[in-house]
Amino acid sequence: MNTILIIDDQKLIRDSLKLTLSDEGYDVLSAENGKQGIAVLKKRSVDLVLLDLKLPDSNGIDVLKQIKALNPECTVIMMTGYGSIENAVAAMKLGAFDYINKPFKSRHISTIIKLALETQKLQTEVNELRDRNRSLFKPDRIIGQSRAMQDIQETIAKVSQIGSSTVLIHGESGTGKELVAKAIHYGSPRLNGPYIEINCSAIPYSLLESELFGYEQGAFTDAKRARKGLFEQSSGGTLFLDEIGDMDLIIQSKLLSVLQEKRFRRLGGQRTIQVNTRIIAATNHNLKERIRQNKFREDLYYRLNVLTIFIPPLRERKEDIVPTARYFLDLLNNDYRKNVKGISEDAITAMLNYSWPGNVRELRNTMERIMIIDNPEIILLKHLPREITDESYADPVTGAAEINLPDSGLDIKELTSALQSKLIKQALLKTGGNKTEAAKLLRLDRFSLRYLMNKHRLPDK
Repeated sequence: MNTILIIDDQKLIRDSLKLTLSDEGYDVLSAENGKQGIAVLKKRSVDLVLLDLKLPDSNGIDVLKQIKALNPECTVIMMTGYGSIENAVAAMKLGAFDYINKPFKSRHISTIIKLALETQKLQTEVNELRDRNRSLFKPDRIIGQSRAMQDIQETIAKVSQIGSSTVLIHGESGTGKELVAKAIHYGSPRLNGPYIEINCSAIPYSLLESELFGYEQGAFTDAKRARKGLFEQSSGGTLFLDEIGDMDLIIQSKLLSVLQEKRFRRLGGQRTIQVNTRIIAATNHNLKERIRQNKFREDLYYRLNVLTIFIPPLRERKEDIVPTARYFLDLLNNDYRKNVKGISEDAITAMLNYSWPGNVRELRNTMERIMIIDNPEIILLKHLPREITDESYADPVTGAAEINLPDSGLDIKELTSALQSKLIKQALLKTGGNKTEAAKLLRLDRFSLRYLMNKHRLPDK
């Protein structure tokens, strides 16, 4: 039940409002002057105040200041029989939700109160989510004992304080680039602004352009009304452009212009729109190689490459595997209400010898799958997926298992087939199922990859 305080020197208005609002389910308090009203606020938790501008002992604007000093979250609606634009502007600047003139209809003020309380509720939820994210994405929440991850934590803390410079994050798929981007945003002066992300490789060129820059009504066939793009929506905050290495060259040109000028036009628009958006970009490509292939603009690369963070793959920081796995166990135990207590030594050995082509994402998925399907008290070697136990004696440099030819010989065709199947699975996992990129990793064309997937009976999803 929401509590409403009425501060008004007219008894008839206080009693009338109290009767109406009580019937609507509110807990209603009242005071006949500013001093009494402030006294009530010091004793009781109040959600909304109906405050008269003219009070016998004080000015309503002064009382509004005192209310906001006591409780900044309290919603205040001003009431007066002496309406003026100057008073309205003064009240709104000090945080009043609305300003209504007497006399008013009960139905009218009830509607305003409902809207004000709904707005207050939404703002509270936004604040709670923002506080939660700020805590969740602190740099020290990025798990890792390796020197590389400690350096990344320190870099994030420094980069976060520079609220406008572009940041470019390099790293393989699954290394945690999105987590780093969020840590930068929620540790920066922009944390109260929006954080919006988009995967540039997941959206076709024609749609990506309208997503980023928005469009005016009639800009194309389906543009029934004007729509803000992500640059406008993220103004005052951060726009995270994931997999920017896959962005079309035409959009790269427009992006470069926005980064240089801080302004752009919507599709089909004539009006120039100014934005104040911080760009964080991420890629799993070698952008210098993409430049040599004429797939990425060199001038855009240097515009993005102001502050750079490289996240090494999990296989290059083995000391982070077990702490990260245990972190996920704690997290998932809480989420799924399980009680997996730890990991056995032989399971740890297999995990340390595995190359983790899907990096941290694959590690989390592995822990989650074991918890859901097996729910063991201790994770044993038998609980690990076959691809991990098969690599328990893998060479740490090549990632290929050491093979010794037995005296009895072996079937090289069968061994080659098994190796092909295994490498295709790793390539698909590494690229998130993207067959075009998986084919590139294996130096194959897409048709050859499909042929081999069918040959080895691998799911084509």
